[in-house]
Amino acid sequence: MYSHLRTAVVAGIAALSLALAPGRPLAADALSERQLREALLDAVDLPAGWASDSEQSAAKRGFGVPRPDEPDCGELFDTTTDPAARAGFARTRSGPFLTTVAAAHQNEDRARRSLAAAREAVDGACATFHAEEGPEGGDVRVAYEAERLDADSLGEESLAVRFHRRLDGESATTPVVADVVIARVGAQTVRVAQAGRDGADSGDLAAFAERAVEKLEEVASGRSADPLPDQPGTTEL
Repeated sequence: MYSHLRTAVVAGIAALSLALAPGRPLAADALSERQLREALLDAVDLPAGWASDSEQSAAKRGFGVPRPDEPDCGELFDTTTDPAARAGFARTRSGPFLTTVAAAHQNEDRARRSLAAAREAVDGACATFHAEEGPEGGDVRVAYEAERLDADSLGEESLAVRFHRRLDGESATTPVVADVVIARVGAQTVRVAQAGRDGADSGDLAAFAERAVEKLEEVASGRSADPLPDQPGTTEL
């Protein structure tokens, strides 16, 4: 009379064994660098017109996603956490520019503290930060001022910020902004940042961030990140 109970118990144990099988990470586990690279945004996640961008190209032209002079503010767009994986994209040679960084922390608490530190920085020391921009020998010092964005929460918690660039003599009709979303998935965080002129030609950062979190969640749960259907991919600049 208890055969159905025995069947349910066996099935439950089998499912638990599969979930805990080696090589299948739990969402709370820290991922390896290889897994972080699998979770990164890539060409097929972006609309047509975007091309891969490198740190070398960004350094040569002297502008892109900001690199704050203040060391603590650099953590808003990148991370010193190891392991981490990075990728960059550009729509044209003059922007907009997109970067993403996925990082694995030692545990969930470390990941939570990382995101909390970013919030504190935006509201405090990095409410305004500075950067040197422009080609080598002709760079200028600019300031970026923070504005919290009212955006839908992503992952288990997230932060969305817009930074307005301020430069003496800059035309008010062509403002430059840098938006960044930082989200946590278990013991991982992912940053997606976009910089360029504020206008219709800007990419949909909300959609990019949502896709980045979706891929990280898939990999963190032990599944391969599935490519989006009907994506045209990127073109070369």
